[in-house]
Amino acid sequence: MAEIEMVIDGIRVSLMNYQRVVILKEKEGERYLPCWIGPAEADAIAVKMQGVHVPRPLTHDFCLDIVHALKGAVKHVKISELKNDTFYAKVVLESGGKPTEIDCRPSDALAIAVRINAPIFANEKVLDIAGVFMDEEGKATELPSPKITATKDETGREPSQLEMFSESAQDILNLAEKEANRLNHSFIGTGHLLLALVKKIPTTASQILIDLGIKPAKVQLEIEASINKLSNVETAEAGLSPALKKAIALSIVETKNLGSREVQPEHILLGLVRQDKGLAANFLRDLGINTERIYIELIRLYTQFSYGNPA
Repeated sequence: MAEIEMVIDGIRVSLMNYQRVVILKEKEGERYLPCWIGPAEADAIAVKMQGVHVPRPLTHDFCLDIVHALKGAVKHVKISELKNDTFYAKVVLESGGKPTEIDCRPSDALAIAVRINAPIFANEKVLDIAGVFMDEEGKATELPSPKITATKDETGREPSQLEMFSESAQDILNLAEKEANRLNHSFIGTGHLLLALVKKIPTTASQILIDLGIKPAKVQLEIEASINKLSNVETAEAGLSPALKKAIALSIVETKNLGSREVQPEHILLGLVRQDKGLAANFLRDLGINTERIYIELIRLYTQFSYGNPA
């Protein structure tokens, strides 16, 4: 499969939760390849792109110093594979006239490349799967699969579900409980959670819903009317409905998919719409809102602010 030369178009950061995405662009084409990366990895790339002087070598500078000390050279880097929604990369070294490919994360490969102006390539198959086109306003018109990254902390411990919810996300859950109490319901369902997402402004989730044509006041009335007919959609037992439990679990999956350590309101929204049934999922689908449209809006919001220029 052919390899396509790419350039770093920029690094974008969400104004709401500071998740980073590095945007690669075909050097001789119009496709873009967004890769979600962590804040530290983004900073390692941006430091060099912005020409920031650091008094001591950073990790990627140190790696290059080792390569050069051993009489080697970095020829190029490449985004080589996309497996199970995870991007894989390789740094291609040459020593003694022999090429060697070193497996690594895309963020590390890019951080190496920007330090020595090494060419960046992407496997054409990866671009075919995950590449997007952007319109004149910088909105993605096709959706890539977001990179899955680990969410363990530095000790290797998996955070508990409660620990994973950001303060804003916990506010949403608390508001859902209040909505259930206000409506004199003994259970908390996905409809209550959707009500909370609509009412909690401003969040990325509420902004996405508004951008997709949701009118909060009107939708609140429609959701409340639907909740009162809930017996046909969710089991109205005391406590959390099964659909709500599943939505919470799916929101954690989405958090990992987007490379975040904390569940944010937008992850909760994705968890709701990813369900195959449930009041909120059915309600959103009837409005034409699906995961693809939400992801496209997320990319648009993430790309409203950028820093750094290609080296």
